[in-house]
Amino acid sequence: MDRRIGVTLPLPGQWLRESVEVARSMEDAGFTDIWTAEVAGTDAFAVCSAIGAATSKARIGVAIVPVFTRPPALIAMGAATAQQASGGRFNLGLGASTPTIVENWMGERFEHPVARMRETMDFVRRALAGEKLSYEGKTITTKGFRLDTAGGEVPIFLAALGPRMMELARESADGVALFAVSTAGVKLARESVPDKELIARLVWAPGASREEARGLASWILPPYVSAPGYNPWVARQGFEAEAEAINKAWNSGDREGARTAVTERLADALVLSGGPEEVADRLEEFYEAGLSTPILMPTSSDPDALMAVAKRVIG
Repeated sequence: MDRRIGVTLPLPGQWLRESVEVARSMEDAGFTDIWTAEVAGTDAFAVCSAIGAATSKARIGVAIVPVFTRPPALIAMGAATAQQASGGRFNLGLGASTPTIVENWMGERFEHPVARMRETMDFVRRALAGEKLSYEGKTITTKGFRLDTAGGEVPIFLAALGPRMMELARESADGVALFAVSTAGVKLARESVPDKELIARLVWAPGASREEARGLASWILPPYVSAPGYNPWVARQGFEAEAEAINKAWNSGDREGARTAVTERLADALVLSGGPEEVADRLEEFYEAGLSTPILMPTSSDPDALMAVAKRVIG
């Protein structure tokens, strides 16, 4: 099977209009995948639709859309729109997200994440298939919904970190989307879902020294490592002490203590650094561990460096 490699857009500091032009360049450079994410910036379906309409070959995706911040009917509408715009190249990543994002930022309730994920996946698949749905589940209810626009089948990637989500992914998803992952984490996921595609968004500090990347990691990682789903996930990857120390400090309000608890070995495992040759070598380790598609998430806007990585990885 040919190697796949992706990039996360928009790049830092770029507006969506710029990202459309960058997407064309990335596709021409050989990137097989162009993905986005959704936290507190751009709307994921808008990004995927714009980039999908401007490109012709690359797989387009989002990793991830939180299942709690939109009703499932609206998720289905967004997925259908992005699928149309891309001509059938869209992939939908769904995740539970975190209580901070769902409850504090969005004002929604974070309850029964596995049930919410299962019901959302089921609803979205059926809606995209054209069914008229009256749905009464544990976490979602809708009456008489039918998409007015053709969607068609859309692959669904599940953000699975814990055993129950991994089991659900094994049963129902087309693939698994990972974040805050080391090569050890990829191996754990591969054991849980041996027959599924594994994608992972990998943070990369282009051109940064190892020491500079470690400093960056101390700011990026604590909010994730202290979140309920991510904390045990990081611990299972062999970072039990770091996960415990970061969680304790962050949730007691000691932000500096949480940053200090990001050890060199944790930073080196979860944040890539250096130039194109160095990051290409690191990606090789992830491929060997069982990762199907790395999705680079650069911390600075450097399209030339990204294109150089693609050239080294896939020629």
